[in-house]
Amino acid sequence: MTTRIATWNMAYWQYKKYFEEAWDYYLKEIDADIIFFQEARPSKVIENDKEHLVWNEIGSNRTWGSGVYSKKYKLTEETIKTEFKGAFSIANTNVEDRKLTFISLYGLMESNGPTKGYSITNLHRMLSDLTCIFNGHLGGKRNIVLGGDLNASVQLDPIQKNDSHKIFFDRLEDFNLNDCFKLSNKEFPVQTLRHYRSKVKWQNDYFYVSKSISKKLINCEVVDNDKVRKYSDHNPVVITLDL
Repeated sequence: MTTRIATWNMAYWQYKKYFEEAWDYYLKEIDADIIFFQEARPSKVIENDKEHLVWNEIGSNRTWGSGVYSKKYKLTEETIKTEFKGAFSIANTNVEDRKLTFISLYGLMESNGPTKGYSITNLHRMLSDLTCIFNGHLGGKRNIVLGGDLNASVQLDPIQKNDSHKIFFDRLEDFNLNDCFKLSNKEFPVQTLRHYRSKVKWQNDYFYVSKSISKKLINCEVVDNDKVRKYSDHNPVVITLDL
């Protein structure tokens, strides 16, 4: 059975006037079985569907966060010790008797201090917090799907004059999580972010799946059309798994 999973940074704080319209598009036209979202809040249509929705607000002045929704499968939230609730949310479900763990993750940028504007510092901390899940210390070995706007790209390493982004992706691979763009033989970079001040084809959004299900991947694609460009500066990414 094929399962479609999508992720999208909906840029709620920038595109608030299109909020419900964007959700209508996401739910009806992307037509995924499971959807991840970042920089967003649930729409009015799904916000009270507690059995099928897991999400958390980042808090403070950020009234948005990350989450997972499925119209088809019941989701159970999993919480771990972390300072980054809302930057990532964890949901579990079963698809065809196969337990899956979904992690919708947003590369939260530092808001103050000497590394203000950096996401990579927080990303490394998040991976450390998630080690208990990745290494099977909590709940045993898992089939994991991690996706989202990571605010990470090796394109940034020359700018920041280090290899911290490469090391971040190396850490993901070391946890036996595989890049779905690479598995689909997509040429880097695959543009997922359109920055109004830059002509660079930024790749910020990703899906990673556990090695245990990597051979189940059929495709990984970026959705780009006029509606997407109207609703957000990010593009949805969709993977199809044969589960």
